[in-house]
Amino acid sequence: MSVTEKQKDFLLTKARAMCTENDAELLYLTLSGSTLYGTRIEGKSDLDARGLYLPKFASLALGNDQRSLRLSSGGATGKNDSQDVDLDLWSLQYWLLDLLSSGDTGAMDLLFSPSNDACTLYRNKVLDEIFGNPLKFIDTANGRTYAEYSMGQAKKYGIKGSHLGALKSVWTFLADHCPDPSPDERLSNYLHSLTEHCGDERFCRIQDVRGCPGLFLCRKLHDGNTRMAEFKKRVESDMNRFGDRAKEAERNLGLDYKALSHALRALMQMEELLLTGRIRFPLKEREELIAVKMGNFAWADLENRIVTMMKKVEDLQEKAPYVGVPDAEFAKSCVLSCYGLPAFGLSNFTPSERKYDSRFDAGFDIPPNTLTAIYEKLRTSEQTNGVRILYCCESGSRGWNFASRDSDFDVRFIYAHSRDWYLSVAIEDKPDVLDLGIEKTADGELDINGWELRKTLKLLRKSNGSFLEWLSSPIIYRAASSFLEAMRAFAADCFNPLAVWHHYRGMMERSTVRFEETPSIKAFFYILRPLLCMKWIENGLGLPPMRFDRVMDMVVTETPAKREILRLVNLKKSCGESGILHLSPTLLEYIDVTRAESNPPRIPEKRTTQLDIDVFFRKIVDST
Repeated sequence: MSVTEKQKDFLLTKARAMCTENDAELLYLTLSGSTLYGTRIEGKSDLDARGLYLPKFASLALGNDQRSLRLSSGGATGKNDSQDVDLDLWSLQYWLLDLLSSGDTGAMDLLFSPSNDACTLYRNKVLDEIFGNPLKFIDTANGRTYAEYSMGQAKKYGIKGSHLGALKSVWTFLADHCPDPSPDERLSNYLHSLTEHCGDERFCRIQDVRGCPGLFLCRKLHDGNTRMAEFKKRVESDMNRFGDRAKEAERNLGLDYKALSHALRALMQMEELLLTGRIRFPLKEREELIAVKMGNFAWADLENRIVTMMKKVEDLQEKAPYVGVPDAEFAKSCVLSCYGLPAFGLSNFTPSERKYDSRFDAGFDIPPNTLTAIYEKLRTSEQTNGVRILYCCESGSRGWNFASRDSDFDVRFIYAHSRDWYLSVAIEDKPDVLDLGIEKTADGELDINGWELRKTLKLLRKSNGSFLEWLSSPIIYRAASSFLEAMRAFAADCFNPLAVWHHYRGMMERSTVRFEETPSIKAFFYILRPLLCMKWIENGLGLPPMRFDRVMDMVVTETPAKREILRLVNLKKSCGESGILHLSPTLLEYIDVTRAESNPPRIPEKRTTQLDIDVFFRKIVDST
């Protein structure tokens, strides 16, 4: 492994010091990266370590706890070299309740890292139950995290199964079979040969164009009467714009073999996980992976190896002998047990609880005067309407984390009436929404309205996308803690990926029409955000969080596109929402490709289990 005892002692000492400085207790530390995988190359690989810590009660109570801690000896720019050390620590809560459930590949590596004893630097026994039950924290049936990560690493080289791969396939066909087309040759003569050669109808297929057969190629339509000389120019133009990496790959030039080794490694790990329910480190294929890192494979051989592995993993997911299903309640009980507390369950729910909490993620601040006005509106509404407001949060752009200076405050809440209100023959005729109107303040307009509990639960069982978002809001004005935990448990049970995917697709399509009429920055984000949420679901990551930054970090792997999106986010935050927006070619290309590649999730619809929503509803009503 070629890591010295002195280096190990240094990492462990630093990790403990970082925890002490942040009022936390170190639970686990392991060497990670190439050392864990067994692919470390002496003199080339840097030294990575990852670990877990438990924030102290006082830190949690005062809101001083952090999700992660990091130490890096590398410079501010450039890649690390063999002398650099990277140390990353995650809080147990962040790792167990957020990262693993979202399918983070680094978090999954950490879950299986104890299999390599030589890399373990410190381990507290309180983690034994967690490490002993890995399939209770990850989603192997619907999650495609390792496979998606692999595709992200490899697709920039035009690998088969991607947008650029289809374009490259057509480009090479034309070079081989139509190098010098005559003036009379038309595209219609080559339609079947082209589509058969490409073999991927998602990006290349025969499609009617003005009533005649034409070609759909990577989001563009080409009339079948187009002269082949002209069609060839178009394809070559597209390849010149987007295919430099693909052409270099053909010549084995400019390849990032380290990235390609990561692509292959991720697929190998996914295969082992589906076949055995575990990932063993160091990886048994480490010699092959080292050879890839060293550049000992021709591109054609490497591409075929990756594509073959992708097909194996895809087929295996349909009949995997080991299936991981996230158990949110078990994960919570594991966290509580590390504090020496009993597990939380729905039986802990106390509907008569009148103590409410406000929760605001770091960086999500509401002006004091506006906050006071919101609380007063809620209190007055309860008194006037004889209801109890159980949960209230921020929705819209402030909850998405890209509010403009002139953005409204979109306040949404859930309320319940007394028992007598529900014991009515004409209950279906009674209003189930409370609209508190719009009020102008110095900080922006207040738009406050809420849904009645019965309506809310009915929508929840239908996996209503809007309501599901409310439960992950970073700005919670009011919540009875046990009520919110119970609702989140029901939400996890009711989540239907296909229904929520279509919810975001409809939102994106409606917003596209508005953007074409008035291309404002606000309208653009109403296209981009649903599109990224669709991609989140397609990647098997579960329910998209409300925060746009967290969705973007997980699904946008292309650095130029992410850089451009961040620029527009900062622009929106610093200016008004109505300014005309001109999108860059980079972002237009990213949106076009993502939309073209988007498909409904290929997973069965999820149905609610036997969590008793009716009993839950009656408990609330009896206490109101």
